[in-house]
Amino acid sequence: MTISGGIDLHLHTSVSDGSLTPAELVREAAARGVGLIAITDHDTTDGIAEGVTAGSELGVTVIPGVELAADSAVHDIHLLGYYLRWEDTDLQSALAHLREQRDARNALILEKLYGLRLPLDPARVQEISGGGSVGRPHIAAAMVEAGYVASQGEAFWRYLGRGKPAFVARFQLQPAEACRIMKAAGGFAVLAHAAKVGSWDVIREAIADGVEGLEVYHRDHSAAEAESLLKFARERSLLVTGGTDSHGPRSDRMTTVGDVSLPAWVGEEFLAHAPAWWRERFTP
Repeated sequence: MTISGGIDLHLHTSVSDGSLTPAELVREAAARGVGLIAITDHDTTDGIAEGVTAGSELGVTVIPGVELAADSAVHDIHLLGYYLRWEDTDLQSALAHLREQRDARNALILEKLYGLRLPLDPARVQEISGGGSVGRPHIAAAMVEAGYVASQGEAFWRYLGRGKPAFVARFQLQPAEACRIMKAAGGFAVLAHAAKVGSWDVIREAIADGVEGLEVYHRDHSAAEAESLLKFARERSLLVTGGTDSHGPRSDRMTTVGDVSLPAWVGEEFLAHAPAWWRERFTP
């Protein structure tokens, strides 16, 4: 299978905390000449079907994915799951549990903000999410709207970030369990924005837990960091991926689909790593 155009394997939609619907995201990719993308929303695959349908109409290959947060022994990490059988009932049950934990955390955050005399209407926060999975970025956006802070970034560094007055620790999903969930659904796990995890020991630990690849190319990685990660991945026969981590044009950190340049071989190797179920279903 050949891909024409650019590659972006880390994208979010309005189903989680992005600002574009899955179909809008695919249209944006097509307009920008990006032919291979992955939809990797937080804790949900609800946008995959719409994205795959739009991709088939516009000539964009859409890989079904997800992004899960996990807690290693020394550092929080994010794992990207790729080639997931998104209709799988066990997968959906696991993701539903994670969303329930997220909802409980959101309620505690709102309680803390209320105690800080920064009340927010939960219904308005849900509206801001567009009906998708609510996360701290939506709470931050509601804080901006209410005039409590000037930007989402300020909301995080003053109130919502780790160690701040309204911070609430999330449910602790272990990396090995996250990898197991992804593998059981027919896919595999990649360590997201690998240069940001804190140390090489954390990366080695993630690999021991079942991670099969590293996100080498990312908007927050310097050229030197990407080079070091690439060398590390090649020496260990790990899959190399990359992407913008774009949350759409109305995000506080605006990055457009395809803004991170990936070598063509990354897409070729990524497609070659596709599991049999995906090849049977999507390869012409």
